[in-house]
Amino acid sequence: MYFRLNILRLCKNLIRPVETKKLHEKGTMAEMITYRYYIGRLNMFEDQHESAETHLDYALQHCHKDAIKNKRRILKYLVPIKLYRGRLPTTLLLDKYGLEEFKPIVEGIRKGDLRTFQDGLVRYQDTFIRQGTYLLLEKCKTVCYRNLFKRVHKIIDSHQMSLNHVGKVFKWLGMPIDLDEIECILANLIFIGVVRGYLSHSKRILVLSKRDPFPTSVIMK
Repeated sequence: MYFRLNILRLCKNLIRPVETKKLHEKGTMAEMITYRYYIGRLNMFEDQHESAETHLDYALQHCHKDAIKNKRRILKYLVPIKLYRGRLPTTLLLDKYGLEEFKPIVEGIRKGDLRTFQDGLVRYQDTFIRQGTYLLLEKCKTVCYRNLFKRVHKIIDSHQMSLNHVGKVFKWLGMPIDLDEIECILANLIFIGVVRGYLSHSKRILVLSKRDPFPTSVIMK
């Protein structure tokens, strides 16, 4: 009810007594799945992504194998969380559960293709807003940026990346931005740890670490 009325802050009033008395451990499996599903959703809205993923993973894994609709309902929230944390679903999974709206988002992130990512976000904007996942998916642009710079790095095959070259890539994608904005994007990626290196403002270059410049071990919290 609180989710439908969009007053999630009141959910805590119900959760505290349930967890204090461990009532959620005494119910049926169906009740446990439902409980973990809603806790996962609440965690997502509170930006507790790691906890949200844990709860929604549990709900999905313990769902009856034939409960396709319920699994689809869970995946509508679990997929955005996993995307934000750098884990991409397969096309097979998206097809199986009719999650067509995520395909351009996933493709854009996988290829570092900002145009495809942005077009998908705009195309299914109303759907994502209704589900309450739009803002989280918008944050996934960070992962898309990271993969774009990784692709450029592979092409130039050098630990020094000219921001002018990067600017040409953005222009080719139909999303021209100036060098200051590119620096800002890279500074943020370096700060959160998904890119290892440093920026030379005077030379307008990114100097990447020669060892694991795009670490896969870094997961967004």
